[in-house]
Amino acid sequence: MLDLMRKHARSWLIKVALGGVIIVFIFWYGWSGPGEQSSTYLAKVDGTIITTQEYREVYDSEVERLRQRFRGGIPSDLLEKMELKKSIAQNLINQALLIHEAKRLGISVTDEELVDDIRSTPLFQRNGVFDDGMYRSQLRTIKFTPQTYEVYRRKQLLAQQMAQLLTDSVKTNPEEIKQLWHFQNDNLVLSMLLIRPETPAEQQAADPKEIEAFFTEHQSKYEVPPSVDLQYVDLSWRDLKDKLSVSEDEARDYYQMNPREFTIPESYRIQNILLKIPPDADKEKLDEIRKKAEELLARIKGGEDFAQVAQQASEDTASAVKGGDLGFVAKGTMSRPIEMAVQNLAVGDVTGPVLSEQGYNLIKLEDKKPESAISFDEAKQRILDKLLEDRARKKIAADADEFYEQVYRTENLEKACQKFGFELKSAKGVTRAAGIPGLGNDPKIMNEAFDLKNGEVSRLIKSGDNFIVLKVVGITRARVPGLDEVRTEVEKDYRKDQAQRKTVKKAQEIIAELQKSPGEADEIAKKFGVTWEQLDPISRTAGFTPKLGRSDEVQEMLATVSVASPIYPKPLQVTDGVAVVRLTDVQVAGEERYAKEGPALERWIGEVRRKEFLEGWLRILQQKSQVQLNEKLL
Repeated sequence: MLDLMRKHARSWLIKVALGGVIIVFIFWYGWSGPGEQSSTYLAKVDGTIITTQEYREVYDSEVERLRQRFRGGIPSDLLEKMELKKSIAQNLINQALLIHEAKRLGISVTDEELVDDIRSTPLFQRNGVFDDGMYRSQLRTIKFTPQTYEVYRRKQLLAQQMAQLLTDSVKTNPEEIKQLWHFQNDNLVLSMLLIRPETPAEQQAADPKEIEAFFTEHQSKYEVPPSVDLQYVDLSWRDLKDKLSVSEDEARDYYQMNPREFTIPESYRIQNILLKIPPDADKEKLDEIRKKAEELLARIKGGEDFAQVAQQASEDTASAVKGGDLGFVAKGTMSRPIEMAVQNLAVGDVTGPVLSEQGYNLIKLEDKKPESAISFDEAKQRILDKLLEDRARKKIAADADEFYEQVYRTENLEKACQKFGFELKSAKGVTRAAGIPGLGNDPKIMNEAFDLKNGEVSRLIKSGDNFIVLKVVGITRARVPGLDEVRTEVEKDYRKDQAQRKTVKKAQEIIAELQKSPGEADEIAKKFGVTWEQLDPISRTAGFTPKLGRSDEVQEMLATVSVASPIYPKPLQVTDGVAVVRLTDVQVAGEERYAKEGPALERWIGEVRRKEFLEGWLRILQQKSQVQLNEKLL
C-alpha cells in the first residue's frame, strides 16, 4: 500500500482520499440546432447557434432553483463565486459538442424514450405514479413550460447517451479501491518526541558581524511600511436620525399601503420523518428507500405513534430526537413538494411518501394557524424606525453628493465641512495594515488613500452604508531602517533563530540515529534527554492532528509513514518546538466495514475517472470544432 501511496502522492488518488469534491457532470437544457438563426447568440458551435434567449432561460431557471434551495434569498455574492454564467455557457457548449458527435454516429432519442423518462421521474410522481398536475407544477417552479422542457430534455438525454458511450470503457481496479479505502480508514498510532528550543540568553553578547549578517538577510521583516497623513469626512445616515422625524400619519399611510408586509402567513406545525437519498442513488436504490418509507407509513397507519417511529427511523437527526417535530413552519418557507402535501391535510392526518430535495418524507399535520394581520399599534414603532431610516439614507446620499460637488470645485475639504456642518477628522501615520481610526482597513478605502498624491482629494467613496471623502496631507515612503534603530529587536530575533536552528539540528541527529537503529527508540530518546509521547490514533486523511497541527508537512507525514518506514525523515515545526515522529502501529479497519462502504467508494472513484475522461474528450471535440463565444453576455 505504501508503494501505491508514494507513487500517486500527487495524483487524483490522493486528492480523492484527502477529500476532493466530485462534481458530477450533468448536461442540462438545449441548443438551437443548425437551422436556427439569431442576431444575438451566446455561442456558435460548428454553425449551431445557442441563442441568447436559451441561455437566459437556463440561467433564470438555475437562479430559481438556487432561490428555492436558499428559501427565497440567495446570498449576494454566491452567483459570482459560483461563476454561474460561465458554467452554464460551458455546459451548453459541451452539450452541443456531444449532440454533434451523437448525430454523427447515428444516435437518437425516440419519443417513447422521452415519454418513459419523464413518466419515471420521481419529482413528477404522486404515490409512485406519474401525475400531470405535479409535472406542470414542478416545471412552473423552475420557469419552464412542458413544451420547452420536453425539447430540452430530449437534447439532454441525447447528450447523456453520448457521454455514457464515451465513458463506458472507464473501469476501476478493485485492489486499488481496497488499498485506497484502507488508506482513508486505517488509523495510525504515532509517537512523538518534542524538542523545545532553549531559552535564548539575553545577557549573552552576540557577535556583531553575525547580527549584521542576520539583519541583512531579514531586512524585509524590519521594513517600515509606507504611511499617509489624512484629513477625512465620514458621513453616515445614523448621524442624521436624531435631526429628522416621521409623523404617525405617515406611518399609518405606510401601514395601509403595504398590507402584505404586516400579514403573518398561514403556518403549519408538522412532524416529519425523512429517509435521505444518496447523491449517487440509482432507480433501484430510490425504489428501496421508497419501499422503506411505505413500510413506516403502514406502521403509523396501523396504530404506531408517529413520534416514536420518527425517533427510531428518521434520518433528520435534528428533529428525530424530538419525534420529528419541526414546530410551526410558515407557508412559503417549506420545500415545494412538502408544502403542497401539507396544504391538502387535515389536522392529525399523515401523508407520504413525499419526495423532496433531501429524500422521501412522511408528514403529519399537528396544528394549523390561519393567516393573521399585525395591528397598526403593534407595527407602529417598527414602521417609524423604517421610515426614519429610509429618510435618513436618502438625505445623507443627497447631502454627500452636494458636499462632494463643493469639495470637487474648491478642493478645500475644510471649508466644505464648515459650510455643511460636517466633522473634519484627521489621522497621522496611517498604514494599509492598521487602517484609519473608525473606518478600519477596507481595501477600497486604503487603495484610494495610497493612490493619491500629496494634497489630492479622493472621489466620493461608498463603504457599506457610509460615504467617505479623503485628503492626503502628508506621505511617508516605505524605508528600511538602519540596524542601530532596530538593534534590540534584531538581536532578540537572532537569538531565537539560533535556538531554533540548534533544536532542528538536534532533531535531525535523533532522526539519523533512529533510522540506523529503529529498535532502540527508547534508548536514543533517553540519550538526547527527551521522552516519547504516544498520540491518539488518527487517520491519514485527518485535517488536524492534535499536538502536531495541520501543516502541509504534517499531511505529508500522515500520507507516507508506514510499517516498513516508520520514522518520518524530517523534523516537524510545531507550536512548542520541533517534533520527531514515528509510527508504532496501524489499526486496520475491519473487512465487514469495507464490505459495506467499499462499493460506494468504487462508484465514487469511477465517477471521478469518468468525469476526467469525459472532460478530456470534450477538450478534444472543442479543439476540432469552431466555437465562438459571445463573452459580453458573461
